[in-house]
Amino acid sequence: MGRMRENVQYRSPTDPERCRPAMIETNSGATVRVRCALAIVLLCGTVGACAGEPTVGAEPSQGREASSQMRAIGRGDFRQTLLLSGTLTARNSDAIIIPRMPEWETTIRWMVDDGAYVLEGDRLVELDTAQIASEIENKITAQQQAIDALASKRAEINGQLAAKQFGYEGSRIALRRAEIAADVPADITDRKSYEEAQLTLRQAQVEYDKAVAELEGHEEASEAELEILRVDIRKTEREVGEARQAIEAMALRAPQSGIAVAAENRREDRKFQVGDSIWMGATVMEIPDLRSMSVEARLSDVDDGKVTPGMIVMCALDAYPGRLFRGIVRSISPVAQESGRRSDQRHFLARIDLDEADQEIMRPGMSVLVEVETAVREDVVLVPRHALEFTDDGVVVVLAGGARQSVELGPCNASACVLHDGPEAGVAVEGGQ
Repeated sequence: MGRMRENVQYRSPTDPERCRPAMIETNSGATVRVRCALAIVLLCGTVGACAGEPTVGAEPSQGREASSQMRAIGRGDFRQTLLLSGTLTARNSDAIIIPRMPEWETTIRWMVDDGAYVLEGDRLVELDTAQIASEIENKITAQQQAIDALASKRAEINGQLAAKQFGYEGSRIALRRAEIAADVPADITDRKSYEEAQLTLRQAQVEYDKAVAELEGHEEASEAELEILRVDIRKTEREVGEARQAIEAMALRAPQSGIAVAAENRREDRKFQVGDSIWMGATVMEIPDLRSMSVEARLSDVDDGKVTPGMIVMCALDAYPGRLFRGIVRSISPVAQESGRRSDQRHFLARIDLDEADQEIMRPGMSVLVEVETAVREDVVLVPRHALEFTDDGVVVVLAGGARQSVELGPCNASACVLHDGPEAGVAVEGGQ
């Protein structure tokens, strides 16, 4: 399971000097460098407590070879590590989010290559605009129809207004004439002519008032009808403008320069790509800040409790195994989730903040191997794993000659266990060479 690094100090009871630390690196075609004749070769794997048989990820042949070097119970420094696989992420990033659209869902028509460097304002994603384009044609047609309806109504109103104004002018002239005739004094004309003139004035005044009311009423009603049509025009103009803005918004651009990283398509359990359906509010790409990086590591639910916030870890990029980066566990997800579709395995998500980041080599999405030091004991009694037998009645150590003795163990790693109660240091065990 990837790459492992373990440091072990071991003192043989027959050797007065302490053995110097040995660095063992295992990988495909890896080399082994031993600085001490009695160096302990540890296996690569995820190691649990000794309540049951721990899981070992190294090859059996390597395990037998490493264990056979411990021929007796001895004293030394013990170190237990847990290996996690993770993914590199940026702590901060600018998310490229699908904007509001006429429809809830659309399709990705084009997107920049994942991991490409982009400049501020560059296109990142283009969404399908076919449906919006067809709708905008209908909206433009509706807008033109509203404009034509307004022009037609205005011509009709103008014709009616001209007739009303003509009637108004006639009544005004008639009223003026009646006023002149009625101004003739009663003493210079006969009574009948005077009364007829006064009656004609009153009738002309009524006709004039009626013409004025009709003209004003027509103007108000006409203005109301025109305003309704103008509202329709403004509505269609707004819809056309929104459709055009939607088309422009379907081309998503970079808010700043940086590395463009495709977001995860959770429906397909992979990154978004051309042809995928996507919905409003979804993050389609990100431009991460490479100055501060984190690791999202998977902690198997069977290892629950072995890793806690605050633990110091060492991380190695799979692409650059020679570089180690120190980090600290910031949080563990409270609930385990499925490791994949229709998978029985579950894992917690451990967030690890790296102390430093290398912007030249680090990219979000890179695979990372995380080594967590889960147990450290100094100057303790160690019993080799190959000499232990795990039975229903407990754990026993097989001594040289075949004798068996019950023991009480502490934490274990791939090659040795801490011995709390059992034979003393120096006792030979079965299986050593």
